[in-house]
Amino acid sequence: MGIGNWELGIGNWELGIGNWELGIGNWELGIGNWELQLRKLVGAGLGI
Repeated sequence: MGIGNWELGIGNWELGIGNWELGIGNWELGIGNWELQLRKLVGAGLGI
């Protein structure tokens, strides 16, 4: 399950890159989503 969440995080991160191409404002939103996914990844890795 942790791996699955990690894969989803990567997918969202890739979407963030796509948004970055559209504009700086969207890029900032992409970074925010990436940070949320990173927190989920860390939580899953720690079993939290």
